[in-house]
Amino acid sequence: MLAITPLEDPLVLFVIGLILLILFFWYFTTEIERRKRNIGSVLLVGVAALCLLAVNPPRERLKGGIDILGGSAFSLKIQSREDDEGRAMPVTPEQVEKAIKVIEKRLNAMGTSEPLIARQGEDGILVQMPGVKPEESARIREILEKVAKLELRQVSARSEEVGANQKTLAQRVADREEIVPGYKAYQQTQKDEDGREQTRPILLSSRKALGGEDIVLATPSPQQMDAVAITLNGDGEDKMIALTQNMREGVDRIAIVLDGEVMSAPVVQKVPLGKNFQIDGLREPGEVENLASALMNPLENPLIVLEERSVSPTLGSAVVKQGITAGIYALVFTFAFVLFYYRMSGLIAIFGLILNGIMLFGIMAMFGFTFTLPGIAGMILTIGMAVDANVLIYERLREELAAGKTLKTAIAASYEKAFTAIFDANITSLITSVILFWLGSGSIKGFAITLTIGILSSMFAAILVTRVMFRWAMDFNLFERLTFMNLIRPGKIDFLGKRRLWITCSLIMVAISLAAFVVRKDKALGIDFTGGTRIQFLLGEDKKITTTEVDDALKGLALSKAYFPQIEQSPTTGTLLTLRCATPDSQKIVDELRKDIPVLAERDPKNQEFIVQGSKEEVSALIGGTFMKESMVALFLGLLGIMIYMTVRFEFSFALGGFIAILHDIVICLGVVVLLGGELSLIHVGAILTIAGYSINDTIIIFDRIRENLLLRAGSGSIEKIMNDAVNMTLSRTVLTSGATLFSVVTLSVLGGDALKDFGFVISIGIIVGTFSSIFIASPIVLWWSSRKGGDLKRTVQQSAAREEAINATP
Repeated sequence: MLAITPLEDPLVLFVIGLILLILFFWYFTTEIERRKRNIGSVLLVGVAALCLLAVNPPRERLKGGIDILGGSAFSLKIQSREDDEGRAMPVTPEQVEKAIKVIEKRLNAMGTSEPLIARQGEDGILVQMPGVKPEESARIREILEKVAKLELRQVSARSEEVGANQKTLAQRVADREEIVPGYKAYQQTQKDEDGREQTRPILLSSRKALGGEDIVLATPSPQQMDAVAITLNGDGEDKMIALTQNMREGVDRIAIVLDGEVMSAPVVQKVPLGKNFQIDGLREPGEVENLASALMNPLENPLIVLEERSVSPTLGSAVVKQGITAGIYALVFTFAFVLFYYRMSGLIAIFGLILNGIMLFGIMAMFGFTFTLPGIAGMILTIGMAVDANVLIYERLREELAAGKTLKTAIAASYEKAFTAIFDANITSLITSVILFWLGSGSIKGFAITLTIGILSSMFAAILVTRVMFRWAMDFNLFERLTFMNLIRPGKIDFLGKRRLWITCSLIMVAISLAAFVVRKDKALGIDFTGGTRIQFLLGEDKKITTTEVDDALKGLALSKAYFPQIEQSPTTGTLLTLRCATPDSQKIVDELRKDIPVLAERDPKNQEFIVQGSKEEVSALIGGTFMKESMVALFLGLLGIMIYMTVRFEFSFALGGFIAILHDIVICLGVVVLLGGELSLIHVGAILTIAGYSINDTIIIFDRIRENLLLRAGSGSIEKIMNDAVNMTLSRTVLTSGATLFSVVTLSVLGGDALKDFGFVISIGIIVGTFSSIFIASPIVLWWSSRKGGDLKRTVQQSAAREEAINATP
C-alpha cells in the first residue's frame, strides 16, 4: 500500500511555502532585533524540517541520473510518412534531428529528467531515462509514441440523419454502404450517463480546417481540470474565423481530432470563433499535462518503441563510489579549514553550510530534480560560493574589530557591508542559471536547476542563518571576543602597475589555446560531440560481464577516442554489453574484447562461430548540433545578462572587464585540456559552466570593493591606487576561498576515478585561471576602458550611486 506524505500534496506544500515566505519578508522588514532573532529562528527550523522531511528516505526521494544510478533504455524506430498518393517517404536526417529535439522537450520540459538521447542507425533513436520504475514505463512509452497530430474538422449537418434502415448517415458511410463526397467517417468514443464508453461513427469533412502547426500555446486549462486550453497563432485565428463565420449558432459542430481519434465534437455556441478553444474530457491521471506537452512538441513522423532495457550507470558503480568518497573528504576538509581558521565563529559557518546542504538536497527531492554529474558541478560551485560568503563576512568582521568597534557592532557592520558583495555575486550567477534553464536543454538544464537552488540556499544560509546564530550567541553572552587566524595580511602589491605584462601573458595563453584547437581539430572532441559506433554483445541469461572487466581488457589498447561501456538488461534477450566508441576503433575493440574476455571468446564446436553474437551500428553525438547551438546561445545571453546587470549596478567598464575575464578563463581551460591530449565530452560541459560561474563570482567581489573604495575615498588618491588597494584588501578572501575550493576539487580529481579525474582537473585549472583573471585581467581592463578618452571612473561611479540612492529614496 502506497503512503502519500503531506509534501506530495500541492496544497499543503503551497500553504507551508506561503507561511515561510511571509516570515521571510517579515524578518527583513522588522527593525526590532529580538523579533528578527525569533522570526529568523522559526524560519531556520521550518526550512530545515521541511527539507529533511522531503529528503527522507534518501534512497527513495533522491533521483540519480543515468550517469550515476543507471535507468532504462528505449530503442525507438521512426516510421515513414506517406505522400499524397499513399507511397511511403524515406526518413530524412532532418526528421530524425527534429524527433530527437521533440523527445527531449517532452521528457525534460522542466529539467527534472535529463535523458540521454542519440540517433541510432538511419531511422532509430536511443533514449536512456534515469531511474524508471516499472509503473512509469507505460507512461513514458505513451509520451514517446504520441504523435499529437491535431486537426479541427467540420461536422456534417447530416451526420445524425437516419435512413430507411435505421442507420445514421455516418454509420452508413462507415459501413461503406454510402459515399458522401467531401466527407469521411471517423470513430468517436463517448461515455453515457452511467459512465460506460460507447463508440459511434461521426461524419467529418475530408479537409482539415486547421492543424497543430497553427497552435502557439497549449496549457492545462485553469478553469477546467480535465481540459487543455489551446491558443492559435494569427493564421490559425484566420482559419478559425473562416471556418465558423457562416455556421449556425447552437446547431453546427466542429470536431477536434487528435491522432485520428475524435476527442470531442462540441456545438458552436458563438460565431465566429477566435483564437482560443479547449480540448476536454481528459480524465486519466497526467493526461492533461502529457497532451499539453505533446501538442507543444508534435512529431512529424510516428515513433514506435521496439524494446525497453534497464541500463547500468554510464560512469560505472566504482566511479560513483569513488566520487562519493572524494566528496566526503572534500567536505570534511572544508569544515576543518573553516573551524581551524575562524575558530569559534567557524562553528556558526559550519552550521550554515550544513543547512545549505540540507536545503539543496531537500528542494531537489521535493520537486523531483535529478542528480547528474553536471548537476554535481553546480553543487560544487554553490558550496564554493557558500564558503565564499562566510569568508567575506568574517574578513569584514576582522576589519571592523581592528577598527576598534565592539563585537556586537562589528558583527552588525560586517553583515551589512558584506551583503552588497554577496548579493551582486549571487545575482549575476542567478541571471546566468535562469537563462541557461530557459534556453538550454539536457544536462545544461540540470546544471542550471542545481545552481539556482544552490544560490538561493547559500544566500539564505549565509545571510540569515548565520546572522540568527550570532544574535543568539550575543544575547546569551556565548562570545566575549572573537579571534581569527591571519595568514594573509593586506599588503601594498602593485597589481595594476604590471598590467601590460599580465595581459601579454594572457594573450599568449589564449593564442596557444586557440591554436591547439586548430591543430587537433576533430581529435579534440570526444564521441559525445562527434558520434561514433555502438557495439553490442548479446550475452543472454546465463553469461555476465562487468564494465570493470571491459576496462581491464582495453587498458593497454591505443584508441583514437575514449569509449563508454554499459551493461543492459532486457526481459526478452537477457544481458547486453554495449560500448559507444569512435568508428575507426570499433573493430579493434571487438577483437581485443574477444581475445581477453573468455565469455566473448567462446565458439560453437559445430561451426566455430562465436556463441555470444555481436553487432555494430552508427550512433549520433549525445551533444548534437542543436544542443550545441542552444547551449552557446544560452551561455552568450547569460553573459550578456551579466553585462547589463553590471553596467546598471557598477559601470560599463566593469561589465566589459568581467565579460572578457570569463571568455579568457573558458578559452584557456579548454585549451589546456586539448593541449594535454584530452577530449572534450559531456563531462566538460558541466565543468566549463562551473568555471564561468566561479570566475564571475570571484570578479564581482573585487569589483564591489573597488566601487566601495571609489565612493568612500572621493577626493584621495588616483584611480589606479584606489583599485590596487581594493585588490589588496580582498586578497586574503580571494586566496582563502580559491584555496579551499581548489583543495576540494583536487580531492575529487585524485580520488574520484577516471571520469571524475577529468572533471576535477578542468575545474582545478578553471579556479587557478579564474583567480588569476579576477586579479590581473578584469581590473586592468576596467582601468584601461574607463581612462581612455579622458574618462573619470570615480565620477561615473559616484553619479551611478547617486542615481541609485535617488531611486531608493523615491516613495
